[in-house]
Order: sequence, then structure tokens, then C-alpha cells
Amino acid sequence: MKNFLAGLAIVVLLIVFPLQSVLEISNERRIQRFSDIVYVSVQTARLDGYFKQENIDRLKHDLTAEFPDLSGGDIYMDVTTTKKYRTLEFDKREAIYYDIRIPIRKIAAVPAYWGISEAENRTTAKRAGFVLSEVLAE
Repeated sequence: MKNFLAGLAIVVLLIVFPLQSVLEISNERRIQRFSDIVYVSVQTARLDGYFKQENIDRLKHDLTAEFPDLSGGDIYMDVTTTKKYRTLEFDKREAIYYDIRIPIRKIAAVPAYWGISEAENRTTAKRAGFVLSEVLAE
């Protein structure tokens, strides 16, 4: 009986690790899908010369469709909304900047087991940078 109880305690202690592995795979998939959606939107902005309102709306729609737990207020976006034109040499005036973030609400699979509070068990996926406009000056 003592061996059974010890074995059961070990199983309970070790079950956390496969759960954590599954959660990490899920979070990596979420971040990769987020990156893919942002990439498409950024390349569209590059061709348009800026983030048009329809591009911003499409990005929010794609993110909320892909991640049902997100609402429009969860998505942070700071993007260039004024038209930029391509120049003959590199110039910061042709850069289209973007900073897009979504929350990841669960990092540890069993936070109470490790003494992690719900507020500490979250992070943000962020894609930020710039691309150069492909729109030629008229």
C-alpha cells in the first residue's frame, strides 16, 4: 500500500510536465499564426504605402477570427497611417512602422502548483518593426 501511495504521489507530481509541454506547443502555434497574419498585413501596407483603414480592420478581423478568446480591445496596434513614398535611396521618410501585440493569457499549465498568480501567468506576443514603401511618388 505504501508503494502504491508513493507511486501515485510521483505520478501526480510528474503529470505537470506533459501538461506544460502541450501548453508550450499551443502557445508557439498561437505566436506563429499571429506572426503569419501580421506578415500578410504588413506586406499589404508596403504595397499600399501605409496601413489603410481596411487593412487595419482586416487585420483585427483575422486575429479575432483566428483567436476566439480575443476581443478588439485586446489587440494593441500602433501603425503608420499616413502615405509614404519610395525614394531612390534609403530614407526614413519611406519607412512604414508597425507595433502590433496580442495577449497570451496562460504561460504555466498549473500556475497554482508553482505558486504563480493569474496576473503573473500572462505575457504579450509582439511584432514590431518597419518596412519600406513600394509606392512610387507621382
